Amino acid sequence: MSASAFDGISEMRLEGGGTMSVTFTDGRSATAPLGRDVFEPTSAIASSTYLPQSSRLHLRTKQGDDIFVDLPQPTELAPLAGRPTIYLDQNHWSALANMLHEPHRVTNEQEREAAAKLIEFAMARKVVLPMSSAHLSETCKQVDADQRYRRALTIAQLSAGWQLRDPLDLRRFEIRQALTVRYRHLCLVPPAAVTLEPNAVHSGRGSDLPDVGADLPAEAQWAVHAIRCIGGILDAVLDAEHIPMSIAPGWASGFQEFATFLKSNPKGKELKRRRTHAKFIADLGRELPEEAHRAGITPEEMSNWTLNHSEEDLRDMPALGLFREVIHEKLSDERLRWLDNDLVDMMYLTSAAGYCDHVVGERAHISHIANGLRRLGRATSIHRNLRSLVKQL
Repeated sequence: MSASAFDGISEMRLEGGGTMSVTFTDGRSATAPLGRDVFEPTSAIASSTYLPQSSRLHLRTKQGDDIFVDLPQPTELAPLAGRPTIYLDQNHWSALANMLHEPHRVTNEQEREAAAKLIEFAMARKVVLPMSSAHLSETCKQVDADQRYRRALTIAQLSAGWQLRDPLDLRRFEIRQALTVRYRHLCLVPPAAVTLEPNAVHSGRGSDLPDVGADLPAEAQWAVHAIRCIGGILDAVLDAEHIPMSIAPGWASGFQEFATFLKSNPKGKELKRRRTHAKFIADLGRELPEEAHRAGITPEEMSNWTLNHSEEDLRDMPALGLFREVIHEKLSDERLRWLDNDLVDMMYLTSAAGYCDHVVGERAHISHIANGLRRLGRATSIHRNLRSLVKQL
């Protein structure tokens, strides 16, 4: 982010009570009332400070906890600088929260040591631990206010604003890319999957973002936009009120019924794979026709791709190809029960395994993903616990 619009300014602070103060690099300061409260009554945020010289946002909570968030530059949305990206399933974020606030709850000594080391790496900005919209919704739904705050604070502090792009956005791009390459012989520029891009965590949800005042300089407009997005996300997840989580109705039961059909109609491996592939294609719903339209693909070409090329092209899709493998494996095992939360776990863990350097997740899902990666010939590092992760770092 160019700092020209903020030359001579070291910080700009908003206080929850309704004041704004500016501190200049020469030591001068100025304060003005805003005439209104900055944050909602249930907000955990006491103050928000923009630090333009370091391109960071400093949030202080009402409990006195500090959160420092990296802000992107418009020309560099994902300045990873070679750092490994590590996606943690929600239970491992809970382990880090316990390690920071209730270490006695991490009973395994090796896991406790690994959690402490990973926290050290994250605080020193040696690794990137992106948050996802799954982390946010899982945290927001927690009823216990104290536990929700501790987990939200841990995610906010250790992610430092880094996000895993919405899996819906990643999946859609992969479909559009495959169709464009095959039928238009063009390769699109992929968006960064782990990024500081404003609102990337919700980029596939189609929500409209508020306009930024056109009378501001371009650098200031960008800064306000970036601060609004990440500030709003963290304010929501830290809020004193919980937000119930909604699950796609009927998704799990539909797959359970299909698994029962496969069990009742046993055939060879080849026919089973064709059947699970057909179920997978049907489950894409509007994603496939909408992305075909965006890519300028004709209905005839889309039909040709679905029937003749989709299986082949899916192997090269980092997220969706792995998701398809997990779908096949779970449907092929008649002993497995499909649960409502499987959709969230499968979508986010396969997207993370497609784009992050390391993934740490729950044993059963990690096992399915590991098998899928082997079938696809991929080498992503996946782990069932923190000690396995830290050993490789």
